Amino acid sequence: MPPKHFLTNNFRVAFEEYFNPDQQRNAVDTLQGHIAEVRDGSEEQRRELGVLKPQDKSPEQIEQRVAAYLDKCYWQLSQFYRYSNPCRISEAEPYLREVIRYAKVKGRKRDVTPELYLAVAIHRVPEREQEALSLFADAFEDYDTNGAPAVGPRSELWARAHWARLLRRVQRVREAQVQEQTIIDWVVGHPMVLPPPKLKALVSDEADSGPLNNILEHPEVLAAFQAAREKKDAPRA
Repeated sequence: MPPKHFLTNNFRVAFEEYFNPDQQRNAVDTLQGHIAEVRDGSEEQRRELGVLKPQDKSPEQIEQRVAAYLDKCYWQLSQFYRYSNPCRISEAEPYLREVIRYAKVKGRKRDVTPELYLAVAIHRVPEREQEALSLFADAFEDYDTNGAPAVGPRSELWARAHWARLLRRVQRVREAQVQEQTIIDWVVGHPMVLPPPKLKALVSDEADSGPLNNILEHPEVLAAFQAAREKKDAPRA
């Protein structure tokens, strides 16, 4: 059984920032095992695990409690896969589909983050390219229209870069260029938000034929970084 804080955002941050690859794999394996225990366990086992509350008596209450708990586990595991080194997001597909399905069942306000994660997870599979393109386009249309604070700039840039690469791969170069320029414009407008190594890790890929692979050498980005450094180093009046 994982520790109580295993499903918290603080643990997710520690997973990304401080765990080495072996520790990350162990965390993934532990959470996978816990999910199996909860999903396949008896009512008694679920109570021992602390999943069920004393007030959960009826089959409906138990079912709802387990479903909500598993949803939390599936999302945390999906994030573990994303932030693993090397990235293992493709393995998150079944869990992301469950997260999206559960949100629809509960009638929640739309959060496009799992949809973007799913698009990234499947976009390299040739027979899933069209589904990925649809997911990217639909999710980003909603994001650009309505905003989505839960996405955050790192997830937006990461997903948009994968979308641009997929668009290039299917010969939709002009559409890819629009997404690439959107990323560059964001970096130019926020030059101090992400350290250059993290920015490169988010949006670059050695197989990329577009400008994102060398984003740190892009003229607009270089000029923005230089201006930000000069402003930071300028003496205060």
